[in-house]
Order: sequence, then structure tokens, then C-alpha cells
Amino acid sequence: MKYSWSKIWIVVLVGILLISGLNFSLAEAKKGDLLEWNGQEIATLDVNGKSYIQVEQAAQASGTDIHKSKNKYVMQSRLDRIQKKGVIRVGTTGDYKPFTYFNEETNEFEGLDIEAAKLMAEDLGVDVKFVRTSWPTLMKDLLDDKFDIAVGGISRNTDRQKTAHLSVPYLDDGKSPLIREEDKDRFQSLEDIDQPDVTIGVNPGGTNQKFVDANIKQANVVVIENNLDIPPMVAEGEVDVMITDRVEAIYYASKDERLYAALTDNTFTKSQKGYLMHRNDPALQNWVDLWMEEMELHGEFDRLKQEWIYGEE
Repeated sequence: MKYSWSKIWIVVLVGILLISGLNFSLAEAKKGDLLEWNGQEIATLDVNGKSYIQVEQAAQASGTDIHKSKNKYVMQSRLDRIQKKGVIRVGTTGDYKPFTYFNEETNEFEGLDIEAAKLMAEDLGVDVKFVRTSWPTLMKDLLDDKFDIAVGGISRNTDRQKTAHLSVPYLDDGKSPLIREEDKDRFQSLEDIDQPDVTIGVNPGGTNQKFVDANIKQANVVVIENNLDIPPMVAEGEVDVMITDRVEAIYYASKDERLYAALTDNTFTKSQKGYLMHRNDPALQNWVDLWMEEMELHGEFDRLKQEWIYGEE
């Protein structure tokens, strides 16, 4: 389909101003210059001495679709695209019980946030497609448009909000240590843990590693690629401590009598869990936030917490 450059320029300018609130000028741009928008680079084109960007590239950078009908161009929200395609793509790591776990036997994802994502898709009237990601690549995979939303025990923080958008919270949390039952008198503070004769196991790329890097100065730190491997290593004595989120510590301690969730009433940090989305899409963001508030209002999140965090397998 061919577009006139004048129409393209008008559509891009109006679309950018209305959809993202972005305020910029291409008056000084030269042919071949790159415009960075939403983490993507868009090449400018020189037409009759003026700089333009293609409407398709602007739509892609904002995570929207472009449609034309009777000389009218429409840039749709990701919410519209999800409903049109009949599927929502959900990114998840599959290594963080009780929120997300990839069961090798069934070849399926399980967990609190997996069940929540299925309910979300049901309320949207679409299918759900789970996309495997990892903590080190979570943000890059989102920006590369591998999924529409990410779930699975994702901590809300201002660093992530710089690049993406985090939903309203659905669970309060904080960092605390998972240790052996026999060591509960030994480890009663962060100072007790940060000793040269203590070994801490941590998974890479997430908030657990950030906390350890910032606060552990003397203890030995072992980076373990798969988060699921660390609790059994604590139980077996291969490492002494796993500093993780309070909810995960409680979960593993409830499944293995050798383990103990310490300091859960006085966590090292205070945080909340939320869902991760693309920026500049208020239609989808507002829908997800309202859906989550409805889940809280009707007790659905409480039911899922009871089943996956405090209940029996």
C-alpha cells in the first residue's frame, strides 16, 4: 500500500502527540539520522528538504497497529491488537515458585501468576500464549516485542519503570533469608549473614542479585543460574543462605522441613509485585489495572495466594 508523504507526516505527528505525549522536533534532522523512541531506532527520511519518519515505524515503536480506511489512518492500542488476534502473549521465567514454574514433565507453566494470566486471557476473551524469558533478558525481551505483558513475581521498582510500565501491585513483599532450620538461631540479622564463613546462593539478573551485590561485603556469593536449584542447595548444606523474596522463602520452607524462612516479619526491604508492560499504551495499562483491582475486590488474588503460597500441593 502506498501513502503520500504529506499524509504520513500528519499521521505520525498527530499519532505521536496523542498516543505518547512525546514532544520533539525533527526540524534539524538530516537524511539518515536516527530517532530513538521507546528503545527503538527509527531512521528519518528526507523528502523535498524536510525530514519525515514512516508511520509504520512509529506504530511499531509504540507497540500499536496501523490501519487505513477511507483515507483515515488509525493507530491502535496493543489492547486492540490482542483482541483482534485473539491471543495475549505472556512472558514468564518459569523458575520462580510459587509464581511461575515450568513443569518439565507436563511441558506446561504452573503457578500463581500463570493461573492469573489464564484468568486475564479469559476475561479478555482471548487465548494465552506463554513465552519463556529469563531475569537477565526480561527487559530486552519485552522491548523486542516478544510478549505483550510479563508476569511471575516481578518486583515493582523505579529502575524498571524507567524503561517499561508496571501495573498496580497485587502482593506486598520484601527480601528475607531462606536458611536451614538448624541455623535459625545463627542467622537473626543481615550482619549475622554477611560473615566470611557464610556462603550465599543467588540467581543472576534480578532484584535478588541486586540486593546481594549492594549489601553483602564479606560473605561468599555463588551465582547459580537456575533459581529453582538454590533452595535444595540450602537444604543440603551446599550453600548456607538464599536471600530472596519473603513469599518464596515461605513457600519453600512449607515444602521442606529442613528449611526455615527467617525474618519474614521484618524483611530487609519493602517491595510489591506487579505485572510488566510496554510504555506509552494507556489503553492496555488501564485495562490491566482495572482487571487487577477487580480481582482484589472479588477475592480472586486471595484465593490464588492461599492455593499457591500457603496451601498444600
